[in-house]
Amino acid sequence: MKFLYLLLVTATLLVWPVKFASPAKAQGAPLPAPPQRPEWQPFCSAMGQFSIDMPGSPKINTQVFSNQVIAHTYRSILKNKETYLLQYFDVDFRTSNNNIKITLNNAVDFFVVGANAKLLQVRDISLGGYPGKEFEFQPLFPNQPVGVGQVFLVETRVYGLLATTPEPENAQKFLDSFRLF
Repeated sequence: MKFLYLLLVTATLLVWPVKFASPAKAQGAPLPAPPQRPEWQPFCSAMGQFSIDMPGSPKINTQVFSNQVIAHTYRSILKNKETYLLQYFDVDFRTSNNNIKITLNNAVDFFVVGANAKLLQVRDISLGGYPGKEFEFQPLFPNQPVGVGQVFLVETRVYGLLATTPEPENAQKFLDSFRLF
């Protein structure tokens, strides 16, 4: 009897069209949300006499070097290894034309060495009539993007700006937003 019942069920299944529900579509794990990018905000320093746009809130640090030079640093480091830095310090001499070139070249070297990088190229620029240099550098760490920087000599103050980011438009936005007041 069991055999007959099994035979009838099997025959019925073979003869009648059986409609199965379509299988549920496989759903993968939800994609991680892209990292929240900090908004660019204007940042002003009355003491430093400048304004600049930076992502997020920069960390501020003051350091005294052995030669009694006080460097003021404003840095934003993002999770994707983007770095934006503005640093200024005062030099204690009035500059002649020779000293301007030497001071700017030394400032470029200072920032490239500080970034643990290799200098790629340098060109002369200016900001509001003040002399400066723009430079590109390649960090010595693997997989780090090429960085860009600018230095300006404003009377006896050196301003240095650095940006390392895989997005050149962000570096340009940072550099172009620098203003003196």
